[in-house]
Amino acid sequence: MKRIYTALALAAIAACTPEEDIRVTTKGPEPITIECSGDVVLKKSDNPFLALTVNWTDNNDIATLGNGKAPRNATVNNLQFSASEDFAIFQQVLTATGSTSAQFTVESLNVITGKLGMEGGVKAPLYIRMASSLGTNVKPTYSNVVSILVTPYHVDMSVGHILDKNHEDTGATLPVVAEGVYQGFMAASSWFNWFLQEGDGTEWGNLGQDGKQFFISSASDKWNMWFPEPGGSYYVTVDTGKGEWSALYLPTVTVSGDITGEMTFNKAANQWTIAYNAAGAGTVSVTLSGTGKKYDTTTGDSSSNDSTFGFGGSADAVTFGSSAAAIQVAVPAAGEQFLVLDLGTMKLSCGNGAAPAPTASQYLYAVGVDDGITNADWNFDNYLVLYDEDNISYAGACNVNSKWGYRFYTVKDDWGEFYGFAEGDAASGTLEKNKESNVPAPEAGLYLLKASLGKLTYSALKVGKVQIAGVNDDWTLQEMEAGSAAGIYSKSIDVTAATPWGFKIYFDDNWDEWFGGSEGSLTYGSKTEKDTPGAPVDDSLIGSTCIFTVDLCKGTYTIEKQ
Repeated sequence: MKRIYTALALAAIAACTPEEDIRVTTKGPEPITIECSGDVVLKKSDNPFLALTVNWTDNNDIATLGNGKAPRNATVNNLQFSASEDFAIFQQVLTATGSTSAQFTVESLNVITGKLGMEGGVKAPLYIRMASSLGTNVKPTYSNVVSILVTPYHVDMSVGHILDKNHEDTGATLPVVAEGVYQGFMAASSWFNWFLQEGDGTEWGNLGQDGKQFFISSASDKWNMWFPEPGGSYYVTVDTGKGEWSALYLPTVTVSGDITGEMTFNKAANQWTIAYNAAGAGTVSVTLSGTGKKYDTTTGDSSSNDSTFGFGGSADAVTFGSSAAAIQVAVPAAGEQFLVLDLGTMKLSCGNGAAPAPTASQYLYAVGVDDGITNADWNFDNYLVLYDEDNISYAGACNVNSKWGYRFYTVKDDWGEFYGFAEGDAASGTLEKNKESNVPAPEAGLYLLKASLGKLTYSALKVGKVQIAGVNDDWTLQEMEAGSAAGIYSKSIDVTAATPWGFKIYFDDNWDEWFGGSEGSLTYGSKTEKDTPGAPVDDSLIGSTCIFTVDLCKGTYTIEKQ
C-alpha cells in the first residue's frame, strides 16, 4: 500500500506496511534546462513540415529525503509558450512521459501563435519554458526561458476548410455565420467522408463513438464525418459550440411565378438549373422552394425529418431559409434561356445558350473486379481512364478475379451513382444507370476493360502477349516481359534512330487496340474510335540502351536509360 502526501511546496511520497507508515519527502523535480532551434518564418504551404524542435535535460529521477524511493517518470513536464517574457498569458503543451524533446510542425506552431494573439505576417518574439511538477496542486519548478523570433502566417477565421477522409484540403469551404458556427451549401457524394478545419488549424470530425452520428469532436480519436446515402445538394451547419452538425438534403428545387417547373442539380458546378423559353428581354419574378430531408443528431444517417426551405433576397445576393420570397431576375433576350441558381456565389441569373454540362470524370471505377484477390469488401482501387470525351468512353487494364461480377462507378468512394448490367455476357454487353445487377465476370486474368457511358456499352478483352512497336520507327511487334506485379511489362531496346511517331503498346498481335500517351501517362486508342498518338521518345536517347516499362493497370510508362 502506498500513499502520497503534499504540503506547501514539498511533495511527500509514503509507503506503508500493515504495521507502520514510512513518510518520505522530496523537494520535487530538479529544474531543467531547455534549448530550441532558431527563428522561423511560417508559411501555410509548409504546414506538414517541421518548424521547431525543443530539447531539455532529464529530470525524471526524483531525489528523496529519508527512506523510500520515488518512482521514475513521476514528473509532469509542460512546455509553456507566451508572447510576453512574464508569461502573463501562455499556451501549455503536455510532453510525453520520460521524453526529453518535442517537435512542432508549421501548422501546430502557427496554431499556438494564433491562440497567443500574435499577428500574422509580423515577426515577434515567442518565449518558451518548461513547467515541472509532481502532481496537481503542487507548485511547479520552471526551466530557463528561451526565445525565438517567429513570423506567423495569417489565419482566416471567416471560413472553415473542407478536408477529405485523408485530411487533404478539397478547396471547398463553409463560411462562418457566428462564432464557431459554419453554414453553407455542399455538393456531396453518397457517404462522402470529410473533416472541417478551422482557420487556426483546429480540425473537427465525428465523435469517436458508435451511434453518435452528427456529434462532432476535435479530439485526436475523432472519426471522419460522413453524409448519408443520397448524394447531391446539401445545406450544412457545423456548430462547434454545441458539438454537432446537420445536413439538409435538397431533393429538388421547385420554381413558381413567371417560370414554373423543377430545377436540375449540376453537382460538378454546384448549381441548380431549369430551361425555359423567354418571350423577350425584361424581368421575371420567380419563387424557389421545396421540402428537404434533414439529418442531424436526432435522426442519424438512416432516417430524416421533412423540412421546408426557400430562397429569397435579390438576384445578386440570394438568401436561404425556411420560407421563400419572390426574386426579380433580368432576362437578356428572347428565346431559349436557362435560369441558374449558383450555390457557390449565391446568385440567380438568366442566360441564353446551353446550360453548363457536367464535366466528364477523368476516371471510371471498376468496383468488384478484384474481390477474389483481396477477399475484402469492394473498393475503388481499379479504374479506367477517359479517352473519348464526346462519347464518355473509358478504357484501362484490370487484373480481374471477381466472385460476384462488378459495376462501374463515376466518382471515387461515391456509391450513389453507378452503371450495372443490362444485357450481354462476360465479353461484352450493355449497361444501365443504377441497375442493381452486376456485369458478369470473366475468368481470372489481366483484361482490357472498356466502357462507354454515352453508348452504354462495355467489353472485356483478355490480355495475353503485351507488345511494343514504334521505337526507332520500327513497327515490328516486340513482346515485353511481365513484371512481378500484374499489368507491369518491360522491354530493353537499343535506341539507334529517331522515333517520329512515338511508340505504342499492343496486345496479342492485334493492330486495332493500343495505348499511346505522353508525359508518363498511357491513353487508350483504336482504329475504330478516337485516335491517340504514340508516346514520344526523346532524340537525346539515341545511342543508348533504354528500358521501356508500362503499368497497364495504373496507365503509366517510364523510359530509363541503362
